[in-house]
Amino acid sequence: MTETDKLNQPYASEESVMDLQVRLAFAEQAHADLDDIVAQQSVMIRELKRQIEKLRGALEDASRQWGETPSIERPPHY
Repeated sequence: MTETDKLNQPYASEESVMDLQVRLAFAEQAHADLDDIVAQQSVMIRELKRQIEKLRGALEDASRQWGETPSIERPPHY
């Protein structure tokens, strides 16, 4: 390593640290964004499950009203 390389080494180190800090900031923001998306999806999944249960109950009520038993079987082609 030459004298010039030794003198430039601290600047290269500072640039590396700044680059890592910028990358970390972007990674932290991406993590926060993804965390928000996961929270929204969790709420959406709970709501969809609630709606499915409500529809299942309505189907069972309609089936009883018409004298049919609800069939939860897979079609033969499955």
